Amino acid sequence: MTSSAAATPEAAMPMFYTAPRPLDRVRDAKTKLSRPTDFSFAAKTNAIPLLVDEFPMAAAYYPIVFADGPVPVPAAVVGLKNDQNLFIGADKTWMGGAYLPAYVRRYPFILMDDADNKQFVLCIDEGSGMLGETGEFSLFDGEEPSAFTKSAMEFCAALRQQGDSTDEFVKALKEYDLLMPNNAEIAARDGSRVQLSGFLIVDPKKFDALPDSVVLQWRKKGWLGLVYAQLLSSHRWQNLVDLMHRAA
Repeated sequence: MTSSAAATPEAAMPMFYTAPRPLDRVRDAKTKLSRPTDFSFAAKTNAIPLLVDEFPMAAAYYPIVFADGPVPVPAAVVGLKNDQNLFIGADKTWMGGAYLPAYVRRYPFILMDDADNKQFVLCIDEGSGMLGETGEFSLFDGEEPSAFTKSAMEFCAALRQQGDSTDEFVKALKEYDLLMPNNAEIAARDGSRVQLSGFLIVDPKKFDALPDSVVLQWRKKGWLGLVYAQLLSSHRWQNLVDLMHRAA
C-alpha cells in the first residue's frame, strides 16, 4: 500500500507464484512435495485475497476490505506498510491461532485456464522450493495422480466455485453502490502516522437504507452476515497497530 492497505492482491502473475506449470505424469513421475517449513513466500504482501466463505473466520483477526479496481477484490489486511505481513514472525511461521486464508493454504497449487482445451488445469509453482525427489508427498502414483494430488485438485476446485460466489456478492455490492473509499490515517505510538488508501469498505448508511425486499433476498443468500462481518472487522485495525509496535 503506498502505505495503501490493500495493494492489488492479484496481478498478471498470481501473487506468490513465480513459475506455475501444469503437472505432468511423465515429468513429475518421481516428483514429491514437502509442506512449507515457513511462510516466507507470503511475507512480502500486506493483503491476502479472501473468499466470501472466509469472512466470518477472517473477521476475527483481520480488517476485511475490497481492493479498489474495476472488479473489487475482498482481502484480509495483514500489514500497514507495503511488503509487510505482520502475521509472519521472525521464525517465518504464521501467528499461532490466527485464521490462515485459503489463498495461502492453496500454495503452491493453483488452477489455471487452458484456453485451447477450454478447461482448468492443476498447476504447481516450480519456483516454490517445495519440489524434489525426497519430499513427503508423491504427485503421482504410477500413471494416476496420487491421493494427495487429488485432494489438492478438489481443494482448488472448491475455491474456484467459491470464487464465483464471491464475484456474485461483489457485483451486488456494486449494483447497489454500497462500496465507498475509506482512506484513513493511523497514529503510531512513536508519533509517526501511517496513511491507508486504495481500498473500499461497505457504506453502513447505504446498507441500512436498502429496500426491505433486497434485505430479504440477501438474507436468503446469506449475504447479510458477510456485510456484518466486514463492518465488524474494522475493529481489527488496532490489532495491526499493536503487531507493528511489537515487530519494531
